[in-house]
Amino acid sequence: MKWTVLVTMVACFGHHSLAQTYDYGIDTSHFAKRQNSATRIVVGKLPLAADGSIPVRPDIRDLQKNKYAWDLYILSLSMFQYIGQDNPLSFYQIAGIHGVPFKTWNGVEPVEGASQSGYCTHSSVLFPMWHRPYLALYEQQLYKLANGIAGLFPDPTERAQYQQAAATFRIPYWDWSIMAPQGQTHLPEALWSPLISQYGPNGVQNIRNPLYSYVFHPLDVAELIWDPINKWNETKRYPDMGFSKTAPPSKNEQASSALLAKLPELQQRLFTLFSNYHDYNSFSNKAWAASQNLSTMESIESIHDVIHVVSGGKGHMTYVPLSSFDPLFFLHHAMTDRLISMWQVLNPTAWVAPMAAGETTYTVLKGTIETSTTPLTPFFASVDGTFWTSDTSRTTETFGYVYQDVGAHAKFNEESRQALVKKINAWYGGSSPMGLRAKARQSLTSRSLSRTRSRKALTSRYRPDIKLNAESPAVDAALTDGEYFEWIANVQVNVEALDGSFTVHFFLDEASGDGRSWFTDPNHIGSVPIFIMNRNTGSLAKVSGTLPLTTTLMKLVSVGQISSLSSLEVVPFLRERLRPVVLNRQERQIPLEQVEGLQIDISSSRVTIPINDTEFPAWGRSTHQLHLWR
Repeated sequence: MKWTVLVTMVACFGHHSLAQTYDYGIDTSHFAKRQNSATRIVVGKLPLAADGSIPVRPDIRDLQKNKYAWDLYILSLSMFQYIGQDNPLSFYQIAGIHGVPFKTWNGVEPVEGASQSGYCTHSSVLFPMWHRPYLALYEQQLYKLANGIAGLFPDPTERAQYQQAAATFRIPYWDWSIMAPQGQTHLPEALWSPLISQYGPNGVQNIRNPLYSYVFHPLDVAELIWDPINKWNETKRYPDMGFSKTAPPSKNEQASSALLAKLPELQQRLFTLFSNYHDYNSFSNKAWAASQNLSTMESIESIHDVIHVVSGGKGHMTYVPLSSFDPLFFLHHAMTDRLISMWQVLNPTAWVAPMAAGETTYTVLKGTIETSTTPLTPFFASVDGTFWTSDTSRTTETFGYVYQDVGAHAKFNEESRQALVKKINAWYGGSSPMGLRAKARQSLTSRSLSRTRSRKALTSRYRPDIKLNAESPAVDAALTDGEYFEWIANVQVNVEALDGSFTVHFFLDEASGDGRSWFTDPNHIGSVPIFIMNRNTGSLAKVSGTLPLTTTLMKLVSVGQISSLSSLEVVPFLRERLRPVVLNRQERQIPLEQVEGLQIDISSSRVTIPINDTEFPAWGRSTHQLHLWR
């Protein structure tokens, strides 16, 4: 492929000898200057469209169809990344707010004992809302650059078209929760090539692709801390260490394949989250359930963690303090914010309840009680020193943007709710009994497995195939009088269980091959990625994540491995056959007993399918069924 050749060229010769940012033929340094460096940097609200509407944050694939908006996105992101790293409004410093270099930004000093963390809130009830002004700051800078660049086009007609696109510019999101359009890669191809041909005010030029990576200029080995990643001059996804240990090219095809393999699990987890979680604290973060001894352990933060770990491999996205330097980070977090916005309008009265911080940040020590009025540092809402809070960040329109399927929170009504629920059922509920029943009603020919054929073809050590192209089980494998049992594996672990992120994989019987192939192994049921900091704060808080098991169990019913989804059948089967395996971010297997605080339990809930697709299924109480490991 063409991009593979380019990767090799860049790895051999270096980025700066081949391409830089776009050359406008004039001095554009004034775009990066602050009007008054003595005042605080404020995160504000971007202007409305000329007709008074609130501009929409687009899907990146849709943005790419709009030539003028896409050109401005690439040009502004490229210019943003090349602003000097000593500038507080540079890509480097804004990305650095999240984690390293663990330095004061915008004059917001650390609390004593917290200087070895970034400002970002993880394992915290502030997780959803902290990222909202953070993304708004990033968007604010790109908006300013896009509008400046639009004015540089010399042709008046063309300039007007670019200025019109710039007026409503908003950052895109990457929708990792659904299949890519036919013929496209799961991880958008716009992120794959290190070099691109880009049109701008000074014609077509070959430039470094700002979506492929961020190039450090300069590279500060001490600030980036972890070896060997701190030796690489740019961010990496699945770095090919076999090619080069000092300048490994990214293997975006491996990232895309791994992310696609996780899609069924992500959809099932999102379907559970939207249909069964209506309390804000439970929804918002991965530490609440364990802190309250709850049996429902899903959260938007835990689902968001999957993308970090699976998209990064041994690269930057897998390291909490380094992840924000990868341009993919902001596409991912815009998508996460979209999901949060969707959940908010479906649960409008659910809101922040006081909770102890699970991890230390630059300004908050672990154990500090956080509320809806806790400052979202370091983001100022005004020059007088007022910080944004969860209360003031509650709606997207506050910052001047909306998402297509949500719109303004204040205008969301019952008709909007039914339309959104119908979409969520279609997007994420396809492999649930509810979705399978709908498919069966639409098709005259059952796509389910033949029990007779399967029993002839399969041994008693059947390997489940729950990949996207696997056949769906018969809906009668699970449903009884419109009800079924939902089975879930719940994982709890200490927030500093290992030195950095890791993944708990689940197999039927033993794992085969090495960890690099597990995501596509037919014996692999799924995994729970744990996205955590390196050991540096001494926090003993627990975090949690889940793996839905129902789809796999339904397939086992279809082929006669178990006769039903009842606890009498499922519990002994899982006790005998389900095997958890832990893999650290260096792809080394870690004995379960060495993972501090690891606890794996199996629970079930009785679920009632709704009459129509504008409602969610109704979940009964979660019942603990099995201690798999503790």
